[in-house]
Amino acid sequence: FYRLVHAEADGFPGVVIDRFGDAAVIQPNAAWAESNLDTLVAALRRVTGVTTVIKNGAGRARSLEGLTEETVVLTGAIDGPVPVPMNGAVYMADLTGGQKTGLFYDQRDNHAFAARLARGGRVLDVFSHVGGFGLAALAAGADSALAIDGSEPALALAERGAAAMGAGARFTTRQSDAFEALEALAAEQAQFELVICDPPAFAPHRQALDAGLRAYERIARMAAPLVAPGGYLVLCSCSHAADLAQFRAACTRGIGKGRRQGQLLHTGFAGPDHPMLPQLAESGYLKALAYRLD
Repeated sequence: FYRLVHAEADGFPGVVIDRFGDAAVIQPNAAWAESNLDTLVAALRRVTGVTTVIKNGAGRARSLEGLTEETVVLTGAIDGPVPVPMNGAVYMADLTGGQKTGLFYDQRDNHAFAARLARGGRVLDVFSHVGGFGLAALAAGADSALAIDGSEPALALAERGAAAMGAGARFTTRQSDAFEALEALAAEQAQFELVICDPPAFAPHRQALDAGLRAYERIARMAAPLVAPGGYLVLCSCSHAADLAQFRAACTRGIGKGRRQGQLLHTGFAGPDHPMLPQLAESGYLKALAYRLD
């Protein structure tokens, strides 16, 4: 259960392959990969021994290459979501209808770090997808976790994952726009020992950078008051256009505007199965900032 091929950094521009046990999901986001898909799939099966290969042909990158969007099972068969063990938690990955390849392996190390801060505490996981940070926190001993996401199917998978790991009674979900949920929780005077916000890319390209940084600042401003005194706030960005310094500055401004102060304890990045190409700064897209708030 890992990323096998990470595009340019692994010498396959525009190609992503994630492995899920006996299945693999390939994203051929470049025209050359689409033209050579049969060869890539044959090599994938020969090298790894996987029996099921799914093509995920969705996303903006394919349209830029003039490619159509489609998701199809190329070989083998898939019968429902795949249970993925990670950091002591169980995630249910929808390989044919979920976001990206079905699960975000790049956050594995950041899930593990944040989970260490959660033991005995209440956890809020905003933009949770299929349970991301929240399920890892429960596996590490959090008392409870509330997952917020706009996708009902993703939250249903998160609930199945919590049940599979025996944590269903400690896990709740709320389908909502994230900003509306943060506003509602503030009105409820809710408090959590650990709050995580892992939004989609607010700045996917340079033209969106200014608006994206304002959105990250807003998230930090709204999330900070929900952190109990002495608790932790983890803020993430997967935006290629926003570098670490810009993202950190936006988050720190937002925390201050939320009338909180604190220390930056840790800066996390994607795990080692998502290597960075040194010549391509944008390949170091994932950032995770862990703050302790007074």
